[in-house]
This record gives sequence, C-alpha cells and structure tokens, in this order.
Amino acid sequence: MFGLRNVLRMDALASGALGLVLVALGAVLAEPLGIPVLLSIIAGIGLLGWAAFVGWVSSGLKAGMVREVISINVLYVLGSAAYAFLGGLTALGTAFVLVQAVAVLGLTALQVTGLAATRPVPAG
Repeated sequence: MFGLRNVLRMDALASGALGLVLVALGAVLAEPLGIPVLLSIIAGIGLLGWAAFVGWVSSGLKAGMVREVISINVLYVLGSAAYAFLGGLTALGTAFVLVQAVAVLGLTALQVTGLAATRPVPAG
C-alpha cells in the first residue's frame, strides 16, 4: 500500500501544514476553536520543527529513529485527546483537535505496519 518512507513524508507534510496554519492563523482561530493564540503559535512552531525531523527520518529509515517518531506520535495523540476533553475548547475546537489526533493515529498505525514490513525475517 504505502511504503514507510512515503508514510513518514505524509506525516512530515501534514505536520508542517498544520504548523503553518497554527502560526499564521492562530489569532483568527482562537475564538472559534477556543485555543489561546500563544498556544497555537508555540504548537505551530513545534510542529514545524517536528515536520523537519520526520522528513529527515524519512530519508534514512533507521528503525530506531522510526520507533522514536512512532512513540512521539502516540504521546501526541494521547496529549491531544486529553486537551480536547480538558482544555476548555469550543465544540469546533474539540472536533478540530480530535480530527487531527485521529489522522496522526492513522499515520502512526501505517508507520508501525511499514516498520514491521521493513524488518528482515529471521532465518528459521
């Protein structure tokens, strides 16, 4: 289906795009989503850095680095879910945070599958 390299690149692209949206439109989105502007900017900058890192990992496909991406993505999904329910967001903000968390979860599942497929099968 999707190769591991392509899934990592999709993750990098989606993370970068969301980062740009949060940085550029944080003030516009603050009221309808209930996300403070400063949080949007900080999260957006973090996502831009994350996108660069994931893009770099996609170029080498070292199993340990891919596992790091997977682990951090899982933490991101859990943090997003917690923020969605405990962060005082609007209904639209809750949906926004949960939809992107589900997208990250889907990419993470594809990364796990891709990593498993790239491992050598032990002789037996």
